[in-house]
Amino acid sequence: MLRSRRAVLAVLLTLAVAGCTGEPASSPTLSPPGPPVGDAVDPTGPPPATAGPVANGATWPDGLSARLVSVQRVPNSWGVDVPASLALVRLTLEVVNGSGEDLPVVPDSREMTLLHGPEQEEAGSPTGYRYTDPAERRRKALRIDGGTQIPVGGRAQFVESGTVPVDELGELTVVVDLPSVDGLRDPFTLTGVESLLKTVS
Repeated sequence: MLRSRRAVLAVLLTLAVAGCTGEPASSPTLSPPGPPVGDAVDPTGPPPATAGPVANGATWPDGLSARLVSVQRVPNSWGVDVPASLALVRLTLEVVNGSGEDLPVVPDSREMTLLHGPEQEEAGSPTGYRYTDPAERRRKALRIDGGTQIPVGGRAQFVESGTVPVDELGELTVVVDLPSVDGLRDPFTLTGVESLLKTVS
């Protein structure tokens, strides 16, 4: 009898203490929720940039980089039947392969697209003359391929040209579209290209 009274007293004492604290005698401890798992988490951080000012050049996560080394307004006579209302703009792009694999280049592929004006219209594709003198051919070429591949640590230059209305030379953009060893590479848009424009006589 005495033992059962002591047991009841112990239970009452426990309930009294719990009532004074306003909390149950024991409560489960909840851990804060962890980060989501699966596709919701990007393990590589923010996505790479796909546009930027021409002064910074273009870069890709695999180590490939490109920059415009010259933007020239060349004489219309270097092209075939280019009217005076249009300017002939020649772009020279240097690509550096900082990736771990040789980069294949398809001959006659287009690495750059020149856009102009507030509507970002695509420049026309002029035709150039063929010259017998190698130096003149190089100097006046409106298009030059950079070979069939860029080795690891190597570099190559590509030349593309376009016709732009003279009154829209103040707003030029270039979209750089380079190949990839595996899958497709996102194009990179270079803005403010008009800042590099120089006239060649």
